[in-house]
Amino acid sequence: MAPVVQAIEEETDFKKMLQSSRGPVCAFFYAEWSSGKMSLQDLEKLASDDVQCVSVDVGDSGSGEDLALSLGLGSQLPVLRVYQASELHHMAEHVGDGCTVSAVSVSVQKAKQQAVKVTPDVYDIVRGAYAQTAVGGPGVLPFDVGDIQKRRGLLGYSDSDVNESADLGLGCGNPLVAAKLQEGEVVLDLGSGAGIDCFIAAKEVGPTGHVLGVDMTPEMLQKARANAKKDQVENVTFRLGEIEHLPVGDGVVDCLISNCVINLSPDKPQVYREMNRVLKVGGRVSISDVLRMSDIPSELKTAQSYSC
Repeated sequence: MAPVVQAIEEETDFKKMLQSSRGPVCAFFYAEWSSGKMSLQDLEKLASDDVQCVSVDVGDSGSGEDLALSLGLGSQLPVLRVYQASELHHMAEHVGDGCTVSAVSVSVQKAKQQAVKVTPDVYDIVRGAYAQTAVGGPGVLPFDVGDIQKRRGLLGYSDSDVNESADLGLGCGNPLVAAKLQEGEVVLDLGSGAGIDCFIAAKEVGPTGHVLGVDMTPEMLQKARANAKKDQVENVTFRLGEIEHLPVGDGVVDCLISNCVINLSPDKPQVYREMNRVLKVGGRVSISDVLRMSDIPSELKTAQSYSC
């Protein structure tokens, strides 16, 4: 009798499952409203002692949807991906009508025969470094940032405005100084992290305004949402997404802010196109960031430095 298909919702659980698997993993991402040939019953037919199958319901706004977005899935569902054991990078993907038992079975057989090692891309490196920072692991900064309160003052922050648990020492300035936010405005923070700038912005726009924070690292979002809940901040929303593909509607933002994040993007023109898309006519931008003026020294050409 085939093993029962496992249900997964959290990205951390998904990674642990991949790392512990001995063979290929079939992950079926579906929504209750989606149509397609593949079903959970079909997935059970693929499950065996050496093939693990998991299902993720992304039909609501819960953690299942966050997991799907973090893995780069679009809105076209259902999607079935075949992963090599211990690797987060998928080997095959079937969408909609391509989600058939026969098609997936071929991918599973190929996965059994191959041991694929994929080099992590920029997104993987950055997301991994910031995830460690969010949970209290090694920081992304290559050097000691020194006294945190002194640093805040140098960057233009007032200690009375800063949420202590949201300040991870990752910024390079204070974009709110030039933003000059007004009550009732909608603000979008690109790469919001644990929420330091979002919480200050929330005070400035007041209860009639709203602040959206977008970050691609689930661990950062968890920390930011916990901070908002702890401090009962109700006019801030945090969303999982990449700044090159913002999970925000067209023309809805009065002011866009970002703090030392755009430099991390491998496709900056796409970031600026997205910024233009979400801004209202006459909307404004306030960015604090770093700019390379000369060649980077060889000692700084490391994954840790690039993720800073």
